[in-house]
Amino acid sequence: MALFRRKKIEEPVVEEEAPLRLPGAPADDVNGRRALEAHRDFLVSTVKPLTPFGLSIGDALGLELCEDVPAPADVPHLTTAAIDGFAFDSAATTRAGNPYPVHLQIDRRPPRPVVQGTAVSVRAGAELPEGTDCVVGPEVLDEEGKVAVDEPVPAWSGCRLAGSDFASGEVISAEGSHLNPGRIALLAAAGIDKVLARPRPRVVVLGTGGGERLDGGSVPVLDATAQIVAAAARNTGSHVWVVDASDAGTEELRETLTDQLIRADLVLATSDRMVATEPDPVGTLLPELGATDFCQVGMTPGSFQGFGLIGPELVPVMVLPPGPGAALASFHAFARPVLNRLAGGAPRSWEIAAEAGSLVVEASDLTRFVPVRLEERNGRFIASRAGHGDPARLADLAMSDALAVIPAGLSIGVGDDITCWSLGRS
Repeated sequence: MALFRRKKIEEPVVEEEAPLRLPGAPADDVNGRRALEAHRDFLVSTVKPLTPFGLSIGDALGLELCEDVPAPADVPHLTTAAIDGFAFDSAATTRAGNPYPVHLQIDRRPPRPVVQGTAVSVRAGAELPEGTDCVVGPEVLDEEGKVAVDEPVPAWSGCRLAGSDFASGEVISAEGSHLNPGRIALLAAAGIDKVLARPRPRVVVLGTGGGERLDGGSVPVLDATAQIVAAAARNTGSHVWVVDASDAGTEELRETLTDQLIRADLVLATSDRMVATEPDPVGTLLPELGATDFCQVGMTPGSFQGFGLIGPELVPVMVLPPGPGAALASFHAFARPVLNRLAGGAPRSWEIAAEAGSLVVEASDLTRFVPVRLEERNGRFIASRAGHGDPARLADLAMSDALAVIPAGLSIGVGDDITCWSLGRS
């Protein structure tokens, strides 16, 4: 029997660290909900516009320029014919019509410079031949096949002068302008093949809710929620990748999520699993990877929202509510403004002012979204319910052009002004 007992060593109590919360989150109301606008502005404040870099003019189509682009030389570089016809020296027509026309022989093999008193055939856009300074149309040919001019032709008529569009050093595309096909052609004509622009955001849609099969297991069912969110993201002009993580366990999901950070400016986690007892797998994992914010927003569908900034580059990750309708409404309410911010804060072109047609909605304490069809009448859009106007019905979403936004506390009647979020014309 031992004379002395060993002193019992108590194991230290390790307190579980609380998840890191994102600072600056807006306060909830008395019902524990956050205002849609407050949550949207909070999410937008957590990201910065993407860093601009040099892009080829073809890749920059639709993007915003981040600096003025001056012409390195005159545009056009050369004086060219503005019309199809005949070029000659205008001095040869000084006495035309006094009292007879001046007739010019057409030289089929003109020397350089063109001999005064002769004309040469030219096409619109061609460089004006040396020795000529005007162009007239083919209607001046007489019966003998000569150019007959009834009155003096002014110098440079029918011509497009070098530098007439832009002089060397003049700004041809200003900072903040968006590149359309015409501007791209102008830049190409000026000899510019690269511009400084903010790139398109890169979006990864991480789907965790597919994996079901139909017809005895022979027909796979795609993740409808991931697909509708990916399509909505592509409508913004973003580069989009869909990653299926339906059957991934916790460790595999963690690896899949972190692997996407190298190519993503925004990760959108979606699920088709609309079961209240099943926690969202990405939402459960997110607090381990960075600062997060989970809340309930005063909107329907799609009230439960999750957000985090993870990885060394603090890539934003949004956990969208399950189901196509709820995820689509959440995408337009929150993800699209975040993408807009990443792209440099262009105007909110997806918002459409409309008039309520066959759309009567009673007031509620939640912001609601109604699938609608848009019809243009007398320069104004009229919004009518698509099907039953139920965002939970895929048939209604399929025939809709937009989501009508019904703010909390507001009822809508026929003829009232409403805001719609464009989904692309059906």
